[in-house]
Formats: sequence, C-alpha cells, structure tokens
Amino acid sequence: MTDPAAVSDLDSLAAEDPVVRQLARIIRDSTSLTLDDAVGELSQIVEISRVQKAAERIRELNELIKNAQVPTSVVAGNIETWYPGPRAEDRNWSALVEILRADGWDDDMLKDLNDSSTKVVANLPNPAGEGEYHCRGLVLGYVQSGKTTNFTAVIAKAADAGYRLFIILSGIHDALRLQTQDRLNEQLWGPHSDIWHRLTDEQDFRPTANVDALLSTQRQCVLAVVKKNGSRLRLLRDWLFSARPEVLASCPILIIDDEADQATVNTSKPDRQPTRINGLIRDIVNKVPKSAYVGYTATPFANVLIDPGDYEDLYPRDFIVDLPRPLPYIGPEAIFGREALDFDDIDVGDDGNNFVRSVPDDEIDDLRPKGAAKRHEFEPRVTDSLDAALRYFLMSTAARRLRNKGNRHATALIHTSQHIDVHERTAQAIVDHLSTLRARLSRRDVVLLDAMERQWAEECTKVPALDFQLEAIGWDAIADALSAVADDVEVITDNSRSLERLSFDDANPRVIVAVGGNTLSRGLTLEGLAVSFFVRTASAYDTLLQMGRWFGYRNGYADLTRIWMTDEMRAWFHHLATVEQEIRYDVEKLEVEHLTPEQFGIRIRTHPTLAITSAAKMRHARTAEASYAGRRLQTILFNHKDAAWLAENLRAARSLIASAASARRWYPRAGITVIEGIDSQHIVSFLSMYNFHENSRDLDSQLINRYILDRREEGELLRFNVALMTRSSDSDYLGAVDLGVDGMESGCINRAKMLQIGGATYADIKALMSRNDRVIDLKLEDGLLTAKTKPAELSRFRSPTEDGGHSDGSGLVLLYPVSKDSRPVRGTAKTREPLKAVDHVLGLGLVFPESASARANVEYVTADIASMPDVEVESPDDSDEPLELEAETA
Repeated sequence: MTDPAAVSDLDSLAAEDPVVRQLARIIRDSTSLTLDDAVGELSQIVEISRVQKAAERIRELNELIKNAQVPTSVVAGNIETWYPGPRAEDRNWSALVEILRADGWDDDMLKDLNDSSTKVVANLPNPAGEGEYHCRGLVLGYVQSGKTTNFTAVIAKAADAGYRLFIILSGIHDALRLQTQDRLNEQLWGPHSDIWHRLTDEQDFRPTANVDALLSTQRQCVLAVVKKNGSRLRLLRDWLFSARPEVLASCPILIIDDEADQATVNTSKPDRQPTRINGLIRDIVNKVPKSAYVGYTATPFANVLIDPGDYEDLYPRDFIVDLPRPLPYIGPEAIFGREALDFDDIDVGDDGNNFVRSVPDDEIDDLRPKGAAKRHEFEPRVTDSLDAALRYFLMSTAARRLRNKGNRHATALIHTSQHIDVHERTAQAIVDHLSTLRARLSRRDVVLLDAMERQWAEECTKVPALDFQLEAIGWDAIADALSAVADDVEVITDNSRSLERLSFDDANPRVIVAVGGNTLSRGLTLEGLAVSFFVRTASAYDTLLQMGRWFGYRNGYADLTRIWMTDEMRAWFHHLATVEQEIRYDVEKLEVEHLTPEQFGIRIRTHPTLAITSAAKMRHARTAEASYAGRRLQTILFNHKDAAWLAENLRAARSLIASAASARRWYPRAGITVIEGIDSQHIVSFLSMYNFHENSRDLDSQLINRYILDRREEGELLRFNVALMTRSSDSDYLGAVDLGVDGMESGCINRAKMLQIGGATYADIKALMSRNDRVIDLKLEDGLLTAKTKPAELSRFRSPTEDGGHSDGSGLVLLYPVSKDSRPVRGTAKTREPLKAVDHVLGLGLVFPESASARANVEYVTADIASMPDVEVESPDDSDEPLELEAETA
C-alpha cells in the first residue's frame, strides 16, 4: 500500500498527479458518477494505465479513511480525507507510543488508541487548509475510562499534522487541572521539550509578553492547560487577541474541553448574555480565524441539548465520536447491568457482576443530614453497612498486597453528603472507628476476626477471583496481613476547604479512606479505588454518573471491587447504564445513514423521578418523536409462575398460526418456519390476547395495536410475516410444545433467567432475539448478511423506502417457544439461574419497518433541531473548492 505520507489527503494527491486531479474533478462535477465511471470517461483521452494507477491511489486513500471509522461516529460529510493516520516520522505520536509501551500497553491497546484518536483527528479541519474554519465536535468516553489518554493522543497527532496552539480546558478544580498538566508534561512536553512551549505548569495561565513570537514560529507547539475559571479564561482570551491579526490567521488552534458538560454549557436565559465561562470559550472559538473545538465527556446529556440553532454556541454540529469501551474497563453495565435494547444480541452486554451491597434505608438518617438546614447539628455514625465496607476495605487491601499486582495504592471512597462540615465530622467518626478496629486487630480479637472471616468467605463466594482470572487469597494469609494494613490507613477529607488534598506518588503507595464531595466527583482519579460507600443524594443523570468514581480499570483486583449504596440508587444506575448504551446505539445508527449532528438529535430516555441534567441546561430540549417505526421489540419479562398467564399466551400463538393456515410457508434454516403475508388484522387480534408483563416499558398491546391500525389507515403495515423460532437440535431436557404447526410439536429453545434483576415474582431473561433475527423473513442474497453486519444496516434491509431495502413493507412477528426447564449455559452461571417456569413460555418479537409518519409512544428528549431555520450552505467558487472523494459503489 502507498505510504500514508504520500496520501495525506486528496488535495495532496491531486497536486502531485494531474490524472488524480482530473479524476477528482470529474467526480466532483458529476456527483452521480462513481470512481469507476470517472476512470471510463477519462480513459478515452488519457492512457488507461495512468488512469488506473491514479484510481488505485484514490482507492488506497479511501480505504485508509474507512479503516479510521472505528470507533463509530457521526461526521459532517461522513468521510474526512485529509488525515489517514500517523506517519513513521511523526515525532509526538511515536514518543507517546514509547511511553505507553513502557507503562505496559500491549499492541491491542495501542491499536485501539491509534484507531480512535485517528478518527477524532480525521474529523478536524486540515490545519494546512486555506481560509478560516471553525469546527465543533464531541467525543463520548466513559467515566474513568482514559479520556485523557485519548485526547493526549489526539494532541500528539494534531501537532504532528500542523496544529500549533493547544488549549486544554481542564475542569473547574485545581487538582484536576494539575493532574492533566502533569500527564501532558510527561507525555508531550517531556519527550520533545525542544518543540513544545508550555504557557502553564504548576501555576495556571498567566500572560506572557511574546505572543507574536510564540504563535508565529512554525515548528513550535504551544500548550496551555487552563482551569475553567472566568478570570483565567479572560486573561487567556485577552493575551491571545493581543497577537497581530496576520499571526492569528496563520496559527491553527485546537481547543480540548475536558469535562465539557461542566461549566461550559450556557445556562443563561435566552434573552440574557451567555454565562461567563461559556461566553469566554465562545469568544476564543469563534473569533480566532482557525479553530477546532472538541469537547470530551462521559455524560453528554447537556452538550447534545445545546441550542443547535445558535451558531455562536458549542453544539457539536460537525461530528460526534463514540470511543470504544476498553476490554478491561469496568463501567455501569458491568456493575449494574442494563435493560435489553433494540439492537442487542443475546450475548451482547453484561448482566452485571455481584459487586453491589445494600445500605438499608433505616441507616440513612445516621449517614447524612435530612437537608441543608440540619447539617450543622448532624452527628454521623458508623452504621453496620459502613462498618462492613471499612472491614472489607482492610481485607481487600491485604489481598492486593499478597497478590502484588496492579496499582500499588488502595483507596476507599466515602461519599455521603455535599456539605463540607458533614465531611469533616464523618471523617472523624471513621478515624475513631478505624482506631478501634486497629486496636482489636493488634490484639487478635477473636470475635472480630471470626466476623471478618465469615464476611471474607461470603464475598469470595459471591465474586470468585477465578471469574477474573485472578488468584484466590485464603483467609489465613489475609488475617496475618490485616494489622499492618490497618496501621497504614489514612483518612483524608478532600473538599474545597480541606488543606490536605489527595495525591498519589508511585514511589510511595498509600492506603487512603477518602471522604469528600464535589472535588471527588469530576475527572480526578482515585488511584487503586476498590471500595465505595455512596449515599449522596443526587437526582440528575450526569451528576450520578460523574460521582461514580468506582468505574474504571481494576487491573489485578477487579474481583475486589465493592460498592455500598441504597437499592433505589442501584436501580437508578441500572437505568443509566441503559440510557448510556442507547445513546451509543443512536450514534452508530445515524452514522450509517450519513447524517450530521445538525440533522438529528441524540435521544435521551427519560426517567419518572430522575432529571437528565439541570433545568437550565434543558431549555432547548424538546420531546422526541419516538415511535415503533423501524424498531425491534422483544419480551424479556415473564410471569413464569402463573400457569394461566403462560397458557393464554400459548393459546394466542396457536390462534394466530391457525388464522394463517392457507398462507405460504418457507424455511430459512432448520428449526425456523416463516409464514408470509398475514393480514395485520390477525396480528391485532393476536396482540389483544397476548399478555405482556406490566413492567415491560415499551410493550403495551393497546399502543402497538393503535400504531398498526394507524399505519393501515395510511396504507402501511397491511401485512405481517410470522417466523416460528424453534430449536433445531435434539435436547434431553428442553422439551417441545404444540403450536399447531404441521401437526407436530415445536422444539423449545433455552433462555435462562437472570439472578439479580427481576426478583422472585417474575423472570427476566434480558434478551430473547438474536440480532439478525430481525431480517429472518427477508430472502437476502448470500454474503449480504454476516456476523459483522451493523444493526443500522439490518434496519435498512427491513425498510422498502431506503436504498438497500429488501422488504415489501411487511412487519414481522417472531414466536419463540422457551423451555420451562431452561438452564444457564456458556459460563453464565454466575449471573443466570434455571428458569423453573410452571409451563413453557411463549416469547414474542416484533419488528417494524420505517414509516413516513408515526406517533410518539416512548418518551425521550432531544435537541430542538426541528425548529432550526433552514441554513443555506455556502458553495465556494470553483477555484477555491476543495477536491472531495466521492463514495464508491464498486
């Protein structure tokens, strides 16, 4: 393949090869032509071998860009051609790779970082481009997942590519700013201090006198890590605009906004000036001639609800990139599980590990005050659950010392209140309690050791070390190490008033119980965090997720992660894990459809009691138009102990199949029967008989039937296909059920129920359908459907109105007979258990094609894109128009 340095963009190819330039001009002037068409046309006047060689170079460039499409993203134009990836001679990226390798990064980890950072840089404007540009993008990471490493890689690559001034807006707390500064010092400035100039270091930004000299030196990069503080940003803005206009015009600037949903978003009323920090960031982004603004956040709710019609504001109109979740990362889904979503496969996602312990409601009054007015007289107490958390922290730290793997620091987080005085009194109560534990351990108190041994045995059973390929540590070794661990524990209060702040030095490992509030809630990494005790009141999606410092990497001690919280809060995090994944599916789906963030609004599912973000950040939100169009629905909740309920569903299925006795049938593969062309009135009758579980959020027979009947009135959904999804192989325990198909019983499939979600009254199987089941009735040609086919492409196959559609507009009903004796399989015993239903269960899947008109039935909010005025996109003159690579159909 051609060296990436030789194909840095199509303009460069065109400049060095007139045949490339002619091919690109033909494609650009006739947008319906493919590259092959252009080759055929140009070959009539230019030697065919030269034309084919030029076309091959363009194809190589296109392939490089397509390979940079991981992670999924929504991009203006969907393809950026100027940056195919780093070159061998790139100094900053090469140095960063060496540093990361020395820190233990393997080839797979480096490849993921390279792919994702290349994707971000490819979405930025070409710093060598002519004229002005202003770009706004958003990168979605995960809480505590390595966003800093990603934007460090982006800065390194952008610097190698020609960006010269880098402004990193690093949170609102000094600790986070300094943590980010230290990282960039080590990984960017340190290896090449000859080409980097720092405007900040231990101190935040202070103006210097040599702005013109700094910004006009072509081979020098300038770095500023600035806290999102009004006075600091004002100093930076004024210093920047003191440069001569011609200096600014030739200086490409990249602005990285870490924690972009914090302080950045404008919360002023529409008729007032923007908030101070928002206004200052806008000034810099909008008024410098060449700027690229990229927000990084794990909680994008406020950012995607910015008014997209205000072109001065920071709505991510140019691109949204979703970073991949690293394999060792432990996030909300791995801890709390989540609901099944439209695009889930059976084995996609995580049921959640058994990490969470309950804080009883009757302990709350001893852990936090009943409101701000009561905080001055509140006296916290170390309750039974807090005592259990502290004891477990001592034991888990002892186990980590014995393993001698991973992070050498050990931290516990105690987060009960936002009030500073409550932190201080809670910390003192913990100090006193640990002192008592320390004394009892030093004298080998039998009662205490026996209780801790029982607790250790129980915890090791609930979360076996072997599940994470880690060494199990026996009690005797733990007991011998406990006294030394207890002697090393420090209790530190970290808040805006505390004098001693959290700091971690790799040369001196610490054992810390951190008590605090907001300073522990954003960006700041708690090294070696294993135990969290969290009963802080919070009622918004973004606040809750950002407080979850327990998300992240747990190399060598993943099995020792524990969180104590209330059952209500645990349910909230389960919902948030669902919301988070749904947002990522939206980005993936809309990328395939070649839309920009200005053409759609990311949907955010609502919750009955939680706010999405602050009301001031939601002024431009509107209720999204969510309907059944284009959706896949599946039943995952069943009253498995209610014989009458189950029997009625089986009768409904038999009735539906009997109504289609004369319909054409075919068999896609063993065990599957497709019945074609059933009048949708029969589907309405079937759904009227079928019982959905009351907790199934999206499944309501009346709403679905109303939707079908509404579509019939519009001439849509006149017919459905029905697929019977039965077992194709023999089984000695799953059994069979009579559904009235060809006079034979239908083999039941296996779907075990989840251990943790659903309780004793009903069964939750999490997922019923495999992803590709949604197109099982479409006669797709060989090779079109693979294991790598994206969910959005599956949805497109279903739609007759889209290019690539293979459907006649029929809906699809899938019937899954689930065995009452279903068991856990494939290593799922830790999260699943036997179904043990009183009768076989009839699972139901519903797949709807897209519709031109659909009524809302699921509540979401999104940015108010529908109310945006039409904006005419300026077309440059031919002489200035950049050459663009058209998508090939070959």
